[in-house]
Amino acid sequence: MQDSKVVRQIAAMDGRERERLRQFVASPYFNRHEATELLLSFILKELGKTRPKLDEARAQDAVKVAGSGQSLSSLQSSLMKLVNRFLAVEQLQSEAFREEVLTLKRTKELQRFRLLENRGKRLDRMVEKHQYRDGDTHLAAYEWKAINGYYQGNLKRSDTREMQAMLDHLDRFFIVEKLRHACQLTANMMVMNTHYEFLLLEPVLDFLNGEAGSQLLNETVEPSIDCYYHILMSLREPDDVSHYERMRFYLDESFDRLPYDHQKDLYGFASNYCIQRIMTGHADYRVELLSLYRRGLDTGIIYNKDIISEWDYKNIVTLGSATGEHEWTERFIEDNRERLPERERDNAYALNKAQFLYSLKRYDEATDLLITVSDSDVKVHLARVLLEVRIAYDQADQEYALNLLETFRLYVRRNKNISVKDKRSYTNYVRFTKQLVNLKHQADFMDRKSYDKKLSSLHQTIGETDPLVAKQWLMRESVGVDGSR
Repeated sequence: MQDSKVVRQIAAMDGRERERLRQFVASPYFNRHEATELLLSFILKELGKTRPKLDEARAQDAVKVAGSGQSLSSLQSSLMKLVNRFLAVEQLQSEAFREEVLTLKRTKELQRFRLLENRGKRLDRMVEKHQYRDGDTHLAAYEWKAINGYYQGNLKRSDTREMQAMLDHLDRFFIVEKLRHACQLTANMMVMNTHYEFLLLEPVLDFLNGEAGSQLLNETVEPSIDCYYHILMSLREPDDVSHYERMRFYLDESFDRLPYDHQKDLYGFASNYCIQRIMTGHADYRVELLSLYRRGLDTGIIYNKDIISEWDYKNIVTLGSATGEHEWTERFIEDNRERLPERERDNAYALNKAQFLYSLKRYDEATDLLITVSDSDVKVHLARVLLEVRIAYDQADQEYALNLLETFRLYVRRNKNISVKDKRSYTNYVRFTKQLVNLKHQADFMDRKSYDKKLSSLHQTIGETDPLVAKQWLMRESVGVDGSR
């Protein structure tokens, strides 16, 4: 019973949610079976203990007073249905318009048209005064106008206002949701080896680029549409910085026009845009990205239920180390360790603390930490090997560095979870790093003119190559001792 679905579902709830569930199950409107209520009481009591004893025999004893004659498995099934209904009611209360829309639908079915008109006007006012113009708002307005439009159409056939409003809200709902998902899935295609057919996306973009559609690209009219349009275009046209500047406008001046989940998307895509610019050689975006991360930490938007992703954690440590913010970075590493996801916590902490120690040239300590990192994820493996190569390079261990790079090359080539673009990026990295390692090793055996010529040629080739991971590091290391290239 300890591992039953209903127990796992209840165990995942916090104390307040469990109390609301208890009140829900105790309501005779939703549950009239005493045995089910007793079973829940038993589960809640045990879950409140340090060492719960949720065995079947004790559960049977707890419910037998009801004398229902139902088996324990049947009671668990009944309780699971109540838990599912409770979750649906909880979700209903968390959505701004769902209860109003469902009330209107039921009122129409009951043909209580005077009440329908009054409740409909109430929803109209709610939509008009609502802080956001997102998909949920337009969906609620569309569903109400669909109800009222056809009803009013039977009374006043020549009045098209309600039906036109229905179409307008439907179109806006479709556009904002289409753009939102297109952003997420386009990013997925760029990172992972995936592909999606977007079907009507191109006509939507053509419409928005036309005279009529361009009116929706306005922070005072449809901020969510405008915001997601520029996020999508920043993915498609990364060299056109106007799209990022528009994203930054929303971050700085119109953030409160977007609902929280859209704010999270905007912040995440803006950060990823800066990351991609840095990876393609635009080092000036490091300061911009660190500024975004500081903002995310200060406002809390970087956290998800007080959890920071291991990738944000990594990027902040990398940036803080690279920009010389050592005291701030070390404080961040330690302060946010317990906020990392539990399953990735030890790996993420060790990998990033090693990166920080490397930036301080404490190579042996960094190496000791890297030994504890397990390759549970492709990205973890990629990050670990890149750091190991740098340590070997800085310690002038040519043989070990070359062995790491060759093993890494085979790993990248054979791994099916790495996108084609990333394969090229890492393959280029391996090729140039091998050349750099060999060239540095030969420095003492070559005349200065030949060495500088080869180093200059390598530096130029690196600068002209995209995609290329760790490009800034390669560019910096391919500069001569006296600054020559």
